[in-house]
Amino acid sequence: MSMLLPLDDNGNPINVLGFDYRGTLRLSIGTAASVRNPTALPRDIEMVTLIATGPCRFEVGDAGVVADKEKSPFLYPGVYIDVPLRRGERHVAFIAEDAACSAYVIGRI
Repeated sequence: MSMLLPLDDNGNPINVLGFDYRGTLRLSIGTAASVRNPTALPRDIEMVTLIATGPCRFEVGDAGVVADKEKSPFLYPGVYIDVPLRRGERHVAFIAEDAACSAYVIGRI
């Protein structure tokens, strides 16, 4: 049985990754300090999908990664973004912009 991949606007196949069977990580984030996942993401996760319930900033990195309220990439609430993980990147840090909210890290394999 053949399986066709979805195509982008240029007609090129888009590789599709499945969701991690271990579930989604939820982090409660505030405005005072950066918060990151306490344990490293498993090695078989190649990419993470991020979404938050409020405006926030994020960074991807090692166990010491910290999100900066001024310089880190902005995550608009309710918008899913996919971020590939490079060598050594097993943690995601967040900091809220205006008010406390929740951020979700969804592993993709």
